[in-house]
Amino acid sequence: MDELIVGTYEGFLLGYSIRTEDGVMKLKQTFATHSHTSSVRCISVAGKFLASGGTDDKVVVIDMKSRKEHTVLMNHDGTINAVVFTHNGTHLLTGSDDGSIIVTRTGNWQIEKIWKKAHGGQPVTAIAVHPSDKLALSIGGDKTLRTWNLVKGRPAFTINLASKGVSLPTEIKFSPDGDRFSLVSQHTVDVWTISKAGLEKRITCGSKPSSVQWLTNERLFVGLDNGNIISLTIIISDTQALTYPAHKHRVKALYYENEMLYSASSGGELKVWSVDDSKLGELCSCNAACRVTCVTLNRQSHLIKKEDHSDDELESKNKGDNEEENEDSDETEEVTSMPQKRKPGAFVTISYGDEAKDDNEEKPAENNLPPAKKFKKRKRNKKPKTQKPDN
Repeated sequence: MDELIVGTYEGFLLGYSIRTEDGVMKLKQTFATHSHTSSVRCISVAGKFLASGGTDDKVVVIDMKSRKEHTVLMNHDGTINAVVFTHNGTHLLTGSDDGSIIVTRTGNWQIEKIWKKAHGGQPVTAIAVHPSDKLALSIGGDKTLRTWNLVKGRPAFTINLASKGVSLPTEIKFSPDGDRFSLVSQHTVDVWTISKAGLEKRITCGSKPSSVQWLTNERLFVGLDNGNIISLTIIISDTQALTYPAHKHRVKALYYENEMLYSASSGGELKVWSVDDSKLGELCSCNAACRVTCVTLNRQSHLIKKEDHSDDELESKNKGDNEEENEDSDETEEVTSMPQKRKPGAFVTISYGDEAKDDNEEKPAENNLPPAKKFKKRKRNKKPKTQKPDN
């Protein structure tokens, strides 16, 4: 059983699971938190951790096992537009209106790398991590696409998107195998191929595209401002794309997993679709009573609460848990439910050395790192000093 996680304009994070009652599938709320003081812009899940970024300049990390706030990262000085965990869950990449990209290690939440002017000082609008965890792509206000080497911790190359006919890109996502990625802009969705190092296909939409979700390496769904969802295959003409009137309002976000597509509209409507050979069939829906901004999926079924709670019950239960549970109990735990063995060539560490000179950045001094809220280091037992005998 998967759990749909929703971020909202009102600053809420909401969870929903699919339940069957009297033979009818329904979306039931599992939790609700209000950790942000303003709009939630982006969310990401890895293991037991949920990270969310907002217009309040905060990155909030929630422990999905206890359903409590684990830590708050105050490392940016602007709206957080992107939060992305690496696929092995060891690091979190965040991008902000302050123009910086920060790489933070999961667990101790200490900064390992800062690119202060990732896009020439312009806002960082989106980040995508390659399935190998070796590189990441970012887009920003300078209208460039930048590649970051996550093994060496340095920039790799830059593409001027304006010269490629791309205007104001808003989203970037990799295909499952990582050879392709999609760029969403004002009126088109561009599909790029890494192996060919260039634009492979430009998809012109009748309405402004808002979100893309890959099914396979050749098939994808595109959500539109007019509420429709289109299904198409890269190698087939756009005229053969299937169009589904999914929502009454703009499709704000899409997420695909296990032959099910999750969609959310700006009006707060959430829908779950079955996917059969790229064809959609509506399974269930509900209204979040909030303006949805982003969605993701919690695939750790053992972390999903089975009990149904109203908002008042959830608030009361969380308050009671806060009084009973020792807040230091889980602070130093590693990410759970992640692979024990790393994939060959996967993200292991970030080296600095002389590479920092290439991007005019320096490794941040450890003593100057912003403290992570609620994170406490364990005290080491010091050996007693022995006195020297008098001569």
